[in-house]
Amino acid sequence: EELIGSPGIRYAVAVVSAERIDEINILQATLEGMRMAVEGVMGVRSIAGDDNVASAKRTEVSYIVTGGVGDADDVAKATTAATTETTSYHALIDGNKIPKDMPCEAESMTKGDGREYSIGAASILAKVTRDRLMHEYDKLYPEYNLSQHKGYPTAAHMSAVGKFGASPIHRRTFAPLKHWEFDENGKIIGDKKS
Repeated sequence: EELIGSPGIRYAVAVVSAERIDEINILQATLEGMRMAVEGVMGVRSIAGDDNVASAKRTEVSYIVTGGVGDADDVAKATTAATTETTSYHALIDGNKIPKDMPCEAESMTKGDGREYSIGAASILAKVTRDRLMHEYDKLYPEYNLSQHKGYPTAAHMSAVGKFGASPIHRRTFAPLKHWEFDENGKIIGDKKS
């Protein structure tokens, strides 16, 4: 709260759906989220109102979250630099890949969250947002106890998936779910045929 309440700080958090992650893979979804967060910081993408609300009530989101901060990630981390007459943007990307179609200059920085304050701040925003989403999802899907393990594949979480099947926020292309067949309600109906 202190970070986002600081004067002059612009931030954006991007949330990518489980369906989209399964469609394009986790790396491409992360890169897409980075770009979306930078666009939000720059004002290219709306960051006001419901568009900037990461909520479990929104059907198009999942728990993959990226953040950007600077005068605004494992996701897009944007910093701004004021020039004489305009504001220019330069994105610092945590990792070794730069998303395609970035709206500004960008550079990748391996282990950037430990090397650059704005990247570290964006990582904190992303984690806090993800944790809050997990608490909301826990109310929608209490059988998975998401507020306890935050969706990580603990033994308790995997046991719940085995017992209750997959919820709409579970990514079907991740192990062990990628090895199972599900009915239309997410119940496991057997192993996938090779």
